[in-house]
Amino acid sequence: MDKSIINSLPNTPGCYVFSDTAGSCLYVGKSKRVRNRVRSYFNKSNPPKIIKLAKLIAHVEYRPAPDELSALYLEHSLIKTYRPPFNSQMKKDPHPHYICIEWDRAKPGIYISDRPGPKATRYGGFTSAHDAKEAITQLSRTWATPICERCHFDKGQIIRSCLNMHIGRCHGPCMQDGPAYRENLLKAAAFMQGRNKQALSAMAQEMKQAAGDMDFEKAARLRDAYKELKYLHRRFSYRVPFANRRVCVLIKGYNEPGFLLLYYKNNQPRQAIGVSAPDDWPAKRDDFVNMVLNISKTTDNTADLGKIYPSAATQEIRARKLFMDITKTSKARLASRLDKAIMRFIESNH
Repeated sequence: MDKSIINSLPNTPGCYVFSDTAGSCLYVGKSKRVRNRVRSYFNKSNPPKIIKLAKLIAHVEYRPAPDELSALYLEHSLIKTYRPPFNSQMKKDPHPHYICIEWDRAKPGIYISDRPGPKATRYGGFTSAHDAKEAITQLSRTWATPICERCHFDKGQIIRSCLNMHIGRCHGPCMQDGPAYRENLLKAAAFMQGRNKQALSAMAQEMKQAAGDMDFEKAARLRDAYKELKYLHRRFSYRVPFANRRVCVLIKGYNEPGFLLLYYKNNQPRQAIGVSAPDDWPAKRDDFVNMVLNISKTTDNTADLGKIYPSAATQEIRARKLFMDITKTSKARLASRLDKAIMRFIESNH
């Protein structure tokens, strides 16, 4: 690549797009000083992956941005658009993983999916499949629900049982009928729906009863299950998705004075407002509050925010952020709640 192209780049905030001789996008990055950042890719001491990328670069395109925070949002948007092969972050469109049960089946199974079917009842809303599998494992230890990947057991295709059934870790719906399986599955579903206190209190009572009957082995087993459920109770309590709710999301780039305030309704971005500094907030507060309470349609400046910042994907954004649920907030309280949340948000990011 001609090094004069690098010298012609401005040393200001923005994004840079590397492409090859065919015009295909190779890499998208952002920097406060684009010229210096692009020049660093051609150092001989770079890792092998960067050296390989530098050999393929034929063109560099500069996309200006007013500050580093805006460059971060622009970078995310460009990566979502071009899907460059040398970018490892922010390409994936993360979907929350759910624990699903299809109750219309003769023997409903319990399974994990990030795109549940129309007949599936979904529980939770986990940021990764690993977290959802851990939750299913803990449910299985308590109520002997299956942990295998067979989501339905009424197709007549299973010819032998698994080890979990033989050691008592599963009721074996794949091999036998019985009311105990569905009854325990209903208990697990009630726990996942939020009726946690009833399940925990019932288990504590059963544990005391077993200890009173001198059945210490059962009491110890219930004690361990009780501890696991208390941990799992916290997991379900804060991983509920923001469906049918109104949410404000504050996002602040690292070492940036300003922040971005996004407003969501039913998981859809409806409005965004950029605040250049904390002192700029009071002047914009009343307009934003009126917009949140009276909005009727998505405005033009948030047309692409649905792709960039779905509420379940904000953990992927490399910036500090804070959710504030305003579903049950009245007009009189909304302004003061936003003021307090923004002040806490700013103080925590200094």
